[in-house]
Amino acid sequence: MKKLQLLFLAILVLFGTLLSSANAEEAPPPGQIGVAPSMLELSIGSKPVNESLRLFNLKKTPTKVSVEVYNWTLDENNEVKLIPPDEQSLDQWMLVNPMSFVLEPGKSQVIRLSVRPPVKPAPGEHRAIIYFTEEPAEGSSEDEDKPVEIMFKLGVGIYGYADEIKRASSMPAFRFDNKALEIKAPITNKGNVHTRLRGTYSIWNKAQFPGLSNVEKALKDNEDGKAPAGLVASGQLNQTPVLPGHTRTIVTELPQPKKPGSYVIAVSGVLDDKKIQKTFAVSR
Repeated sequence: MKKLQLLFLAILVLFGTLLSSANAEEAPPPGQIGVAPSMLELSIGSKPVNESLRLFNLKKTPTKVSVEVYNWTLDENNEVKLIPPDEQSLDQWMLVNPMSFVLEPGKSQVIRLSVRPPVKPAPGEHRAIIYFTEEPAEGSSEDEDKPVEIMFKLGVGIYGYADEIKRASSMPAFRFDNKALEIKAPITNKGNVHTRLRGTYSIWNKAQFPGLSNVEKALKDNEDGKAPAGLVASGQLNQTPVLPGHTRTIVTELPQPKKPGSYVIAVSGVLDDKKIQKTFAVSR
């Protein structure tokens, strides 16, 4: 039986935390291979725009890496879908260097990119995704006695914004699925750049719920090590983007309370510049 190769696909850009820059002082993300920042947002126009990424190798062995750039969208399941380039897609305007390299153990590699549109960018958002893919080591064989080889493929999304930017998203209201314990946010984006619902959820014992107006302060105290009474769990809302011209329902899965009882779920988010808050009563 041939040696198995497992492919780890991490689309950091779409679901990770946005980092503001890619300077050498940034701590590497967790895991054996990391990239920083996890996505890039650029203002583009007639002049070249230069940026950089840094790939980290926290393994004990050298890693050969190849680089590829694609145009992309999201399908109906909010999964990345590679699509053919066109004259307004960001991947056609990007120069990336290097396109392949060997990453030594404990070292990092800077990948430089330059955006140089040969035509005037249409107003709004232009996208590309850069994939960093591990290549099999030279001389590797298919001996069945050898261990499983773990391969990686990291994706970093690049968003280029050309004036004029139009933000026009809407969300009727949060919905709560009591059976699945999920918060559902139906979002329509009629703007020309993607939007994200940014915010938090928290689960409280009903008798100790501090009130919606006090939740933000209570969660801040929790971050500082002062656990507020009645707080069962908290976390970030799903920040999957909704692309221009799309309508999607963004689902955030909640942890199951460990004990039966009555609870209040408090949700607070921002969609573009609109603040949205909601509470749900739950009995488990």
